[in-house]
Amino acid sequence: MRLFTLFFVLIFANSCTSQHGLTPEQQAHLEQLKRNFVFVEGGTFMMGKRGIPQASTVHEVTLDSYSISKYETTFKDFDLYTTTNGLDSIANRSRDYKDMGPNFGAAFMTWFAARDYCIWLGKQLQLPIDLPTEAQWEYAARSRGLDVQHATNSGLIEGGDKDNYGDGEVGSYPPNPLGIYDMSGGRPEWVWDWYSSYNEKPVTNPVQDTLKWSKNKVTRGWHTLSNSVYGRGKRLPHFDKDIVGFRCVCNQKTAIN
Repeated sequence: MRLFTLFFVLIFANSCTSQHGLTPEQQAHLEQLKRNFVFVEGGTFMMGKRGIPQASTVHEVTLDSYSISKYETTFKDFDLYTTTNGLDSIANRSRDYKDMGPNFGAAFMTWFAARDYCIWLGKQLQLPIDLPTEAQWEYAARSRGLDVQHATNSGLIEGGDKDNYGDGEVGSYPPNPLGIYDMSGGRPEWVWDWYSSYNEKPVTNPVQDTLKWSKNKVTRGWHTLSNSVYGRGKRLPHFDKDIVGFRCVCNQKTAIN
């Protein structure tokens, strides 16, 4: 009886290890991803900017505090998710591009895959992690609603038209004042919301979670030489043939320990 019980325990333990076990390197990677979140104190700001197509309805937005990843999700990060879940690596279909190394922003994933990654990361870290809402993205890019054109250390493009718009690894340029990198100059990024026009009424923690006006999801952070923190893009959520990437947020009102 004892032998049978010991055999059962070993089988159960091996099963748990094969399903949930991570190597020390993978665990260290997860811990680094946790440390990469930057706390963003909530507040009220005016979202949008007059004269910017699809963003000209300036409206008051109030957000709770949250944390956002200081870097875009890299190919190395995304490979951790696909490897541990037995999925195909997205890097395999992007070999012909020069900016697709492990420390470059991941791209060529659907909105669904991007969100699945964030939710998976949240489960690993036991935190409420998801894609950022459009309002969370803009508030962080503008360093809590500052009136700036770009998410750079000065709010400007410096040193020439291509500075802060390179194809380097994540973190190649200085961060914005909150310590967040590449919200201007990295990949354009998936956010949670379905694409629709802004409402002029004041809103609190807004998210367009109902498909009303468009079958597209919002993308933010497209490369423009002016007002990159306000410009809005859109893509069908199942589209995976583009350079769109993403970063995650943690919807916890206190800083991550």
